[in-house]
Amino acid sequence: MKKLTLSALLCALTICLSAQIQLEHTYEGLALKRIRMDVSGEKYLLKQYPCHLFLSHADHTPFGEANLLSGYGGCIEVLVSEHLLDSDDDFEILFNWLDDGTWLDTGTSVWNDGEEQQISSDGPTLVLSEFPGLQTKLLIGAKVQALPGPVPEHHYGTYNRLERKVFPVDGERYVTYNWKNFDGFHFYNGDHELVKSVNLPLSRFDKLDLVTQQYFNDDAQYEFFGTRPADAAVDGNSGVAELVREDGAVLFSTPCNHAYISALPGLPDRLIVNGYSVPDVKLQKIYDAHSLVLLHTFPFYTERIAADSLTGYYVRYSPQKDSLWLYDDDFLQVKTIPTMTGANWGFGFTRNRFADNGKLEIFFTTKNGPGLNDTKVVCIDEDGALLYAFPEAKSARVDQQPGMDDKFFVSYRDSIQVYDFTLQSTGVAQVSTAQHIEVFPNPFGTAFEIMFAKAGDYTIRLTNTAGQLMQSEYVENAARAVVQTGRHLPPGVYFCTVTGAGVQQTLRLIKYE
Repeated sequence: MKKLTLSALLCALTICLSAQIQLEHTYEGLALKRIRMDVSGEKYLLKQYPCHLFLSHADHTPFGEANLLSGYGGCIEVLVSEHLLDSDDDFEILFNWLDDGTWLDTGTSVWNDGEEQQISSDGPTLVLSEFPGLQTKLLIGAKVQALPGPVPEHHYGTYNRLERKVFPVDGERYVTYNWKNFDGFHFYNGDHELVKSVNLPLSRFDKLDLVTQQYFNDDAQYEFFGTRPADAAVDGNSGVAELVREDGAVLFSTPCNHAYISALPGLPDRLIVNGYSVPDVKLQKIYDAHSLVLLHTFPFYTERIAADSLTGYYVRYSPQKDSLWLYDDDFLQVKTIPTMTGANWGFGFTRNRFADNGKLEIFFTTKNGPGLNDTKVVCIDEDGALLYAFPEAKSARVDQQPGMDDKFFVSYRDSIQVYDFTLQSTGVAQVSTAQHIEVFPNPFGTAFEIMFAKAGDYTIRLTNTAGQLMQSEYVENAARAVVQTGRHLPPGVYFCTVTGAGVQQTLRLIKYE
């Protein structure tokens, strides 16, 4: 365990006794994450170098441990389960490893019943692909493995990048392309049969690798979005943000250095384009992601954040990050927040977690001296008032996962502390009975209807239990809406989040066909 200084210990005691957070446990190590296992539920996974794993229950009592030996450089991604590989209740591990020898080798192994077995040496990419109503698959590079097992099912070839998606119209598809000798995007069905290939005559078409369907348009064509290198720099912009349809129609194109989709829970998606108006003069454009309507232009770069599921902000940092400027969703400046002198980084934003006053809270790491231990994590409110300080801490983060209480992780040089919030966020704002929303039928087949308490503009988002966005709609001046999912959406449990007219509510739905 980390040996805290007297001042740090007194500070920690003050924190525990004062108000909204309580120290639960201290783990000795540098890598800690919270996981949910498929049978026994919430666990803490502590990794010590090179790959000695310790598992603890939600109350931090020991659950099990394993010493993984594959790879001299230790394990990278680790997946722990109970029923992915077999039917017994003993825990099992899928993991990537790194062998830092003469050659930089990477691979994937399984640990089960105390034995370790290598199943791939194709690289570090390990993806557990889960969709409601579909069989869970393990993707290792361009290989598809069936579970339980894993059992080799299909290999899409060397140098191929692979993604498994469920599209609104076409359903399950494996999307792949060869990154070394690009010859288009290829779409395969669940039986790994080629359904369609798209190879448009665009320079670096492979860079438009965000592939969607009915996200930007209502038609059934595939949409390709990304930033590809510009043929010639324009006003200092080295790239082009572009959206093209599979038939070659260009739906969006603008010079930039970088562009991305900002998707925050409970808030409308935004397309954010960073570039220059003239060389070395920054410019950021904010678009509605679905309609591609330009909403605002900032003469600087911002970061879009959400402190809760109702309110979004755009944050501008000073060059030294010793001051912050907050802009609301209407792009009006609402606050200037002085932070602290020195170097600051690792900003996180919350509300009603560290203090019960409704103010925005900002936690970050700050450093004022040259020594290794001259860092600390602090939490302030939107007025700059200091709420908490953690001397000698290196970083901090809020761990939020569906179905679990939120936790606050504070990392030191050789240990990690886990704090519990006494004010637990539900993740969904409570609404009055005058603002309630009704959905029927539930369970539903291929469509359901939403009745709003009053007419207004609403965003409707349908997500699966993994938090993946399955469908999104926007209605204007509506008192009701009918959401057509069709038969492409697999049966299972979904969450429908309705936002607008001062209301946000999330309802649990069941699709039976």
